[in-house]
Amino acid sequence: MDSTCNRSGVRRRGPRWSTLSWCAMLAFTISACGSSKTEPSVKSEGPSSAKGGAPSSTGTDAGSLGEWQTLLTGDWSINPGEESYTCVRKTLAEDTYIRGVQAINPVGTHHTFLGMGDPTGPDGVESCAVTTVGSITIFGSGVGTNPVEFPTGVGMKLPAGTQLLLNLHLFNTGTEVLSGTSGTKVMPIDPAEIAKVGESLPAVDLDFSIPPREMYSTVGSVAMDKDTTIFAVLPHMHQLGIHMKVTASSSVDGDRVLHDAAYDFDSQLYYAVDPIRMATGDQVQFECTWNNTRDKTIVFGQSSLDEMCAVGIYRYYPAP
Repeated sequence: MDSTCNRSGVRRRGPRWSTLSWCAMLAFTISACGSSKTEPSVKSEGPSSAKGGAPSSTGTDAGSLGEWQTLLTGDWSINPGEESYTCVRKTLAEDTYIRGVQAINPVGTHHTFLGMGDPTGPDGVESCAVTTVGSITIFGSGVGTNPVEFPTGVGMKLPAGTQLLLNLHLFNTGTEVLSGTSGTKVMPIDPAEIAKVGESLPAVDLDFSIPPREMYSTVGSVAMDKDTTIFAVLPHMHQLGIHMKVTASSSVDGDRVLHDAAYDFDSQLYYAVDPIRMATGDQVQFECTWNNTRDKTIVFGQSSLDEMCAVGIYRYYPAP
């Protein structure tokens, strides 16, 4: 698609249809690189702002329905200057019900990605590839990602016999061996309180080319595969990303800007949004803007020296 220039001088490409599962997305993405830090969970009060909303903690206060509990962890060690992937597998002995998720991501952990599915190997910790992921998405995090708490009455079921698969992207930018323990915590919920099923839906634009020494924007989109309600979004780009705008086109509640704010690679947050109902086929568009300060064209890739244009969408629908 041809590029055009808007009045601000930003070269801009029109929307493209782009939707992948988090699993397919992880075959290429989320490689969040930089110093890892943890942001506090912030409760959302009232409707979110089109400037970006509040960092997501969209239910009641943390701890009011239970305390955070460690779901699984993996120990790792990585040599100076190395980049690698480590996977942690854990098969659940009983049904587990959750209403919140957060990453355990000490320095050196540049993303955590938690999925689940049928067992694909023995439980434990081993080296793996970026493509080693579960078939069903639970949670993805980048640098500084905050906890996600679901709205009241929304929960996820992690069935007994299912194998959790945690993929850790590790990168040691220092001069000494780096070791740590990374993982995932969850907030339990009584299954009797679950009226709606929560889940994560990712969207990613794979096809863009950012010219050297230019500002550039591109727009991707994802269609809803079922009637659903969106309650949080996670913008994701790499080091050249400067702005993300996410817009929902709802045939039920009308068009609404869910997020429109500057992007900070070192603080990749989930943002709560005032819940918006989406019918099957309704679209979410996401516009990424970069400032390419380098002397070469930048394209999509998993390295932090490449770029991405993606948004994670948290949504819910009535429990069966």
